Amino acid sequence: MRVLKVFAIIFIIIGWLRLDWLIGMHSLKRKRRSSVYPWRKGEINFFDDGVAWMKSLELDIMEAKRSICLLFYIIEPDEVGRRLFSLLEGRVKDGVEVRILCDALGSKNMKKWIKPLKEAGIHIAFSRPLIFKGSFFSLQRRNHRKIVIIDGELAHVGGFNIGREYVNLDPVLSPWRDYHLRITGSGVEDLLSEFQIDWQREFKKTQHHVEAVSHKAKSSSSYQIVPSEPVNMEAFMLDLFDLAEKSIFIGTPYFIPTEKLFSCLKNKLADNIAVTILVPGTPDHALVQPASFHFLRELINLGAHVYQFEHGFYHAKVLLIDEKLCDVGTTNFDRRSILINDELNVLTTDKKILLQVQQSIQKDLQHSVRVSKDMLKPQGIGGTAMELVARSFSHLL
Repeated sequence: MRVLKVFAIIFIIIGWLRLDWLIGMHSLKRKRRSSVYPWRKGEINFFDDGVAWMKSLELDIMEAKRSICLLFYIIEPDEVGRRLFSLLEGRVKDGVEVRILCDALGSKNMKKWIKPLKEAGIHIAFSRPLIFKGSFFSLQRRNHRKIVIIDGELAHVGGFNIGREYVNLDPVLSPWRDYHLRITGSGVEDLLSEFQIDWQREFKKTQHHVEAVSHKAKSSSSYQIVPSEPVNMEAFMLDLFDLAEKSIFIGTPYFIPTEKLFSCLKNKLADNIAVTILVPGTPDHALVQPASFHFLRELINLGAHVYQFEHGFYHAKVLLIDEKLCDVGTTNFDRRSILINDELNVLTTDKKILLQVQQSIQKDLQHSVRVSKDMLKPQGIGGTAMELVARSFSHLL
């Protein structure tokens, strides 16, 4: 009887969470903005190493003349985060306006630093505060973006957060593999608009406005800023996959596709389009990896090539279509990122960036192991139970 009661309670909880999810999703559809950013021209620089990216970011911060806007899902107040704080405090003394937004859940360790940073003259707040309003769905929706805008002239966007693991100082997850972009051109104005929207959501009564600086692009590189609102990320990815004539590459730390995306990939395999998926071999969350195994096994059975990265931790978020179009940004290939999180990607056809992305992918594949469906089968009763639990909760994410 006790076992039946436990199962009944679990069933009720899952049912309530599912209903809460459906209601929340319906409310999102009604609130979605309608405008989409056009393709822009500008310079793009690609980074796949956190140390090199952090040096570039710090240099840009040091050269800022008017304003610095930062938005990160995770800011850790470790030695890396504190170095950044010190740098920003110095810029405030130089008369540069500094604003920081960090996600309330991802940056929960920042609570003790809010007051001293404000006292130093930095405008800072948590994005999407953890306030329960009768719905678990609202707590699940996180601001997963990583954006820095300097003087309204240049910007950084991609997968790196602020913390020691992102600059290869974590003994378990190093080297950390991620993809990040530094861009100039009129798309910076689009990124600034997204930052302003997120900032205004948390500071409804306080007006802060930074002007984007218009200037002629020094490069003919084309790119498009793709935010999760107004863009429907699921529909956006489906449209990208429909462009594929030869191949689709998906790099992601978490592979838990929506039903539509999963069906789309199976159809592409049936059409003899090569599908390659790269995921971490070492997970950073217990349930995420087993939740992906069911999907990966079925795709492998249909001919997909699946690799697990074995040299550190793979955290990049990239889609590469026919080696002619790539998408780099903050969106993981999982249901929460695709359907409900605040995310932001950059789509580009720039040949230089495409080549650099392809070279980085090849480097990462060389440090990976191609897996078979048998290798992803659950081991024993414990493994089977873990996968069943992970799959059950993955439908809520």
